[in-house]
Amino acid sequence: MADSESQWMYNYGFILVAYAHMTDWNLADSELEVIQEKMGFMFSKSRQPYADETVAQVVVNIINTYHTLRSADESAMMNALINSCNYLKSEPWFDELSASVLLQFLAEIAEADHKIEETERQFLKNIADIFGVKPPKI
Repeated sequence: MADSESQWMYNYGFILVAYAHMTDWNLADSELEVIQEKMGFMFSKSRQPYADETVAQVVVNIINTYHTLRSADESAMMNALINSCNYLKSEPWFDELSASVLLQFLAEIAEADHKIEETERQFLKNIADIFGVKPPKI
């Protein structure tokens, strides 16, 4: 996989993981399943060869990086999340539809544990604001 290809996928996955954890400070197995599924979908649409193991490894790498940031402080995690959003926003292919799909994925992560927190709604709105789109209803 090309470096630029893995970079956007890493940032995409980082947004999913950070959202899942930072909204309630718990990364539930049900949320991880949704993240893995959504990352697999994105890999399959990337026109790059991949295997399920590749998706799993990228998710593991993202979680390891996230845990390292988590050990630092909350502001480091928030800055990394914002940087990942800005990175995707700068990609030429990342348009309003791409942002809406990502936000829908985040909504599905929020719904994965069958408990919607107000922080999940607020984070969804904040990320939608970064991308300049409306958040989905959850």
